[in-house]
Amino acid sequence: MATYQILYLICIPLILAAECRFSRRALIHDRFDRWFNNLSLGFINEAVLLASPVLIPVLLLPASSSSSLHPIAGALIAFLILDLASYWLHRAHHHFRALWRLHRIHHCDLELDFSTTFRHHPGEVIVSLVVIYIVMATLSLTPLQVIPYVVALKVTQLLAHSNIRLDARAESLINLVFVTPGSHQFHHSRLQPQTDSNFGEVLTIWDRVFGTFTCPRRHPEPDSFGLAEFAEADDQRLGSLLTLPLRR
Repeated sequence: MATYQILYLICIPLILAAECRFSRRALIHDRFDRWFNNLSLGFINEAVLLASPVLIPVLLLPASSSSSLHPIAGALIAFLILDLASYWLHRAHHHFRALWRLHRIHHCDLELDFSTTFRHHPGEVIVSLVVIYIVMATLSLTPLQVIPYVVALKVTQLLAHSNIRLDARAESLINLVFVTPGSHQFHHSRLQPQTDSNFGEVLTIWDRVFGTFTCPRRHPEPDSFGLAEFAEADDQRLGSLLTLPLRR
């Protein structure tokens, strides 16, 4: 079992408990129906990752691949490089029409909770995997250098999509460096200018540096989430989500 899968088994129950105790907003849609659709996409994507030939070179890399860098320095550099690459890849998914057709499955969720983390089209997963592997291969990053980023990414994304209201002061401090539920909710807003902001996956520094940061302290919380053109119940079913890239 992969490290991040073990993390899911540990973190998801904790996130669920926190969502019940410290919920940001009331969820009005059938959560079990949403969970079925979102988690089904998650299971499909896990199968794609296991079956994808793109993974073969990664799996064949020896765990003891040598590096001239100190292990901590190598992991830190890999962390920053991969998060920067993820930031620009995320922006590309919003900028290029073909990629947006894949990515909009993630954005048409009408509410946010932990399950939104898994709501990605398999095609988007493959594209992301190819790009990240190219970065790894180009910079000769070893699996041991990459694992800390993967762990941080999975945990951060679970928290960022959760329906949890953190203490305002604590969240402001955390948000100086890391993505939080309060900042990431703007990225899922139904208002496009807000959707086209806060692209960071783990760190918020890239949004601040490149001028795409929407500060939660300076803007009211979004009134609604999702995409207006895909807000009907039929649009939210698993079959419709899988075929959504083919629809105008």
